Amino acid sequence: MAFGKGNEDWWLFFIIALILAGGILQLSFTAHQEDTRIRTDQLVKTRFMERSIHAGQVGNLTGTSSDLYSADYLDLKWQLAQMRSADPNIRFAYLIGKRPDGMLIFLVDSEAPGSEGYSPPGEEYPEASAELGAMFSFPEEFTGGPYTDRWGTWLSSLVPLVDPVTGEVVAIYGIDTDAGDWIIRIVIACIPIVVGVLVLVLLVLFFVNVRRRDRHEREILEASEKALRESESRLFDIIDFLPDPTFAIDREGKVISWNRAMEEMTGVSSSEMLGKGDYEYSLPFYGERRPILIDLINEPDEVIAKKYTNIVREKGFLIADTSLPRPRGRPMWLMGKAGPLFNRQGEIVGAIEAIRDLTSRKEAEEALRKSEERFRILLQNVNDGLIVYDVSAAGPGKIREANDRACQMLGYTLEELIGLTIRDISVPEHAARIPQITGEMAAMKRAIFETEFLRKDGTRVSAEISTRLFDLENREVALAAMRDITERKRVEEEKTRHTAELKQYADALSRTNSKLNLMNSITRHDILNQITAVTGYLDLMNTTVTDPGLRGFIQPALLASENIENYIRFSKEYQEIGVRSPGWFPIRNLIVSSTAGLPLDPVRLVIDIRNLEIFADPLLEKVFYTFIENALRHGKGMTQIRFSSQKSGTRLVIVCEDDGPGVPPQFKEKIFDRGYYLHTGYGLFLSREILAITGITIRETGEFGRGARFEIIVPEGEYRFNDRS
Repeated sequence: MAFGKGNEDWWLFFIIALILAGGILQLSFTAHQEDTRIRTDQLVKTRFMERSIHAGQVGNLTGTSSDLYSADYLDLKWQLAQMRSADPNIRFAYLIGKRPDGMLIFLVDSEAPGSEGYSPPGEEYPEASAELGAMFSFPEEFTGGPYTDRWGTWLSSLVPLVDPVTGEVVAIYGIDTDAGDWIIRIVIACIPIVVGVLVLVLLVLFFVNVRRRDRHEREILEASEKALRESESRLFDIIDFLPDPTFAIDREGKVISWNRAMEEMTGVSSSEMLGKGDYEYSLPFYGERRPILIDLINEPDEVIAKKYTNIVREKGFLIADTSLPRPRGRPMWLMGKAGPLFNRQGEIVGAIEAIRDLTSRKEAEEALRKSEERFRILLQNVNDGLIVYDVSAAGPGKIREANDRACQMLGYTLEELIGLTIRDISVPEHAARIPQITGEMAAMKRAIFETEFLRKDGTRVSAEISTRLFDLENREVALAAMRDITERKRVEEEKTRHTAELKQYADALSRTNSKLNLMNSITRHDILNQITAVTGYLDLMNTTVTDPGLRGFIQPALLASENIENYIRFSKEYQEIGVRSPGWFPIRNLIVSSTAGLPLDPVRLVIDIRNLEIFADPLLEKVFYTFIENALRHGKGMTQIRFSSQKSGTRLVIVCEDDGPGVPPQFKEKIFDRGYYLHTGYGLFLSREILAITGITIRETGEFGRGARFEIIVPEGEYRFNDRS
């Protein structure tokens, strides 16, 4: 039988009906299979659990509340609870008995006493199904349901418990599982069948639709080709006189029309272009043979979107603009519009593209865009408030524009601010200055001043104003940049007050320090004079006294006098620490100057430090003098003292190391105490105190027997590198 146009609908109906009938049969079969599987699985599980229940224990139950104290009841209760907990799908496990009057009752269940589903011994079960009651007479196991009772909807599997001696049914063992999703489980099992049926129906419909569309397109194509052949000559005449540059190609891509406007734009005559193929028409625009807009009209939108970002399809036409083409070497911005070319019969016989020169419009739009962009950036992307307002000989006029920051500073919305004048938002004291500022702006075209504005809520905000005049839409306007200096003013006032207080405290402290220093100097001078006298008398006694007993007292007295003199001299040196303000000192210069007067020869001094300055107490030079002097005094066999620096994270480490004997491990920390280890005096103690003024620390990290190594650790911000150092 032919599958033609006349019988196509009948065949379509027949095939779909056949698919639906087969699908319904398969659905019924699958639903039945899934239901059977669920019931069988549960029945097997119930049968397996029933085998662990002892019929003799069940036979000992009375079905009354007295069973609660029966060992058999408690043991059976425990077994049922264990069975339920072993399988999370089981909601209830129970034993059903039958009274002589025929009423079914609960003997034991798996629920804890007091729980929602708990049934005490002897509780009647009137909702029991007829199948459950018949099992006491006809002991056949089965899975029934779903049933709905006061506990919910359940799928129940029931197995008779038979006394092996008498052969009678003593109870029915059952488990209930929640059947609320029973229908859903059946439906899920049937979903693949439903999907398959739908897919088959859709495939049939798609096949029929494709055949109809192909037949329809063939009919349209035949009519279009005929119409195109009849109208080609008239069409080409119309194209030739179009004001926009236009050309057309046939199906093979050969140029069949190249109008006068196209000749003027490209400098290529129609006689040179007509009949040419192989993308000849792209040469005047791109200088190479390549597909252009006219060649893309039959491409799918997704293909075009992957290759081009500036092409849109509108009512069957492709529209695009570009700045890449350079006809006759001139930079131009062109817009092209291309579409299929039809004959009278609606057949596609080629394609046509019209081009419009947008260069002037694009240049104007770009200039406007740049101007607007600059203005937008100026208004919105600065931290200062910006206000544009009219200016005339009478003074500032209404506000025309403002950015978000200006609105925030003044507490107005933009709509509220526009229309107000500068006088409206100025404090009264500023009104008298407006003529002066207006005159300055007229003369200099700009003005910078400080003022105060009134916020919408009546509070004041201090601002620094920078104003400039410019022309906008043939009118003179002013652009005012406002910087909120309220906090700065407050800080300046507090700074001035605190500075005055600090100066008073500094002056008082300076006077006090001067008095203390003067007193300390006089006291030290007087004590040293007395010590000198005591030492003189002791020396005289030491030379004149011959009694050994007395001479034994004189020597300790001389030693005590010497120690007192050292303490006094130490107090003078310690007093000088922190007296003068810290500053920046070049390390290399300080090391060199600290060696003046020290007997370095034959020891070699190496300084591997360049351009380094640190912020420290002015007594910093004494630190380096102490390092070198201690090394020379204690470094037996030493040949070199070396200074270097290195970064350690954000800190800087200045290293002083020698090749002498070094410091024993037990003295590495104690050498910084006063007068500790080998009579080092107070040099290292004072060095640590001097460095601590600006947060600098010192430590000894050398290896005993290989030389001493002192590390000065300078925190971040307390060092810098200066090319002039």
